[in-house]
Amino acid sequence: MKKIIVACFIAFFSVLSSAFSYELTDSDNDLLDKVEDKIFMLIDDQSNAYTAEVFVNVIDKALETRELNKKQIILLEIIADDIAWEYEIWEYSDLSYDETMTQDDCYEDEYYDSEDQMCYFIEDEDYDDDVEYESGDTVHEEIQHSEAEVIASYSIDGDRITLESGIDDVKNQEVWNIFTALIPVSVRWDFARYEISNDPNGDTAAHVEQIPGEQTKWLMNVNLSAFYIDGVLEPEESYATLIHEFAHVLTLGRSQVRYVPEGANDDVIERFAGKCETDFVWEGCLMKDAYMYGFVQAFWPDSNYRDSVRNGEISAYEDNPESFVTDYAATNPGEDIAESFTYYVLRAKPEGDTIADKKLRFFYDYKALDSLRKQIRSNLAALK
Repeated sequence: MKKIIVACFIAFFSVLSSAFSYELTDSDNDLLDKVEDKIFMLIDDQSNAYTAEVFVNVIDKALETRELNKKQIILLEIIADDIAWEYEIWEYSDLSYDETMTQDDCYEDEYYDSEDQMCYFIEDEDYDDDVEYESGDTVHEEIQHSEAEVIASYSIDGDRITLESGIDDVKNQEVWNIFTALIPVSVRWDFARYEISNDPNGDTAAHVEQIPGEQTKWLMNVNLSAFYIDGVLEPEESYATLIHEFAHVLTLGRSQVRYVPEGANDDVIERFAGKCETDFVWEGCLMKDAYMYGFVQAFWPDSNYRDSVRNGEISAYEDNPESFVTDYAATNPGEDIAESFTYYVLRAKPEGDTIADKKLRFFYDYKALDSLRKQIRSNLAALK
């Protein structure tokens, strides 16, 4: 039976190989839709053994063994990803986590909630939720504004970093130690590279971005000039900056976004965006339970307004400064949620009724985030 399935898919593959030897057109996209519809029909037909897993495995095998051009690879990955998404084959979709957990999944500083089937952080006995950590207005910039030379690059393995290129320095390790002391290792699985720059004229304190060729993994770049003033570490701003950058990956990591296939051209991205039922961001399609999607629905529901703000046509902060914790938060929803999360961690729970206050209270609706907040605050108290 499996041989029949393989033969069936190879027939589809042959059509794709010839159809996509040139730039995508509307008819090409229609053909791709028809191929997927046919595959879904075979999978849904209970009278045969055409399972989603088998189709994905056949595509995976074709990607490994056939000599394909870049476009064919992208299109086959789209088909496989669509199948995986439709039938929840998370392993292929780079969602290598389970939405439910077991006791064995918990770290030493976590406890297991059998009702939620989730691991949560154990609250420190000395934890004080009323403490406010003043950090001022944090200064961040979009990653495309950062062009500083990378002077050191490290691979990440848990709490440990290993120099891959550049010059090692005690300051590099010192900033990394702060990051690992603040952020629990169990929520840092998406970080794979740590980079150092040192640009005293730059306005970027740090940034994160997906690693080329490994889009499910992220790198964090730190500009030492923003962390050290006259050679002395500025701890308060360092804490806020590192929490902000972590928030980006927390809200755009593999558990939150169905990523656009790497190397996809504009036509493929447009098709991918058109099939997104939630909200489409630069990295891909937000999942329905993504923190960012809930945040956007609550505070940035007008897509035209979002686009106008991103394009600099409208100043959201000038329109309503009480809606944002900082002026930088008004840059776009991604910076808004990162800045708001930073203040959510550093400040006591607000009692006011401004939009900015509501944004901070938004995170309290997530038990996992409330648990994480308490752990980071306990870690922060220990650092002080």
